[in-house]
Amino acid sequence: MSDELVFREEDHKYFLNGEEIPSVSELTRFIAREVYGEADPIALDRAAEKGTAVHDALQTLDEKGEVEVDSEYDGYIAAYLKFREEHDVEWREIEWMVHTDKFAGRIDRYGYVDGKPCIVDFKTTSRISKAHEVLYTAALSLYEMAICLTKPVDMLYVIQLKNDGSYKLIPLSVDRALAASCIILHTALAKTKRKKKKL
Repeated sequence: MSDELVFREEDHKYFLNGEEIPSVSELTRFIAREVYGEADPIALDRAAEKGTAVHDALQTLDEKGEVEVDSEYDGYIAAYLKFREEHDVEWREIEWMVHTDKFAGRIDRYGYVDGKPCIVDFKTTSRISKAHEVLYTAALSLYEMAICLTKPVDMLYVIQLKNDGSYKLIPLSVDRALAASCIILHTALAKTKRKKKKL
């Protein structure tokens, strides 16, 4: 009997065989706080809305071959199309839900870029710092852990899409130690919370 993974859209929670398991975003929240801790919450919400809209548009584009978007997102779509033109791209999975018994998440793209099997994450943020790269490395390494037994992964990529129609392809290295640390920290704090509830 295979595992049943369910994503509940309204509160962004994952359930494996009826039991809630943390998302990759939850596991990496400790790093995210260091990266975004002082950021304006309203600005973060707007950025999240933009990111979601662009992700949805890219999914439609890749699945149907065309997409209509609000003009404010034209630059990001143009940037993605430029990336597709300049690289040999073959997607095997699009917005792919994956899991282990410890966590779940959604991979933007899995497939081949310039002949190498890779996990790809799209970002629409205007600036990507070294701290951002640590956060992205942790998240993508968790995804790699989730699929490593069934899919080859040679590369991790973040594709930064910019509103001026340009893009940046950022290669990252798998860091399973960093990914495992996220799981360990989350698990330890979850146990602490359960003990407090019992008290």
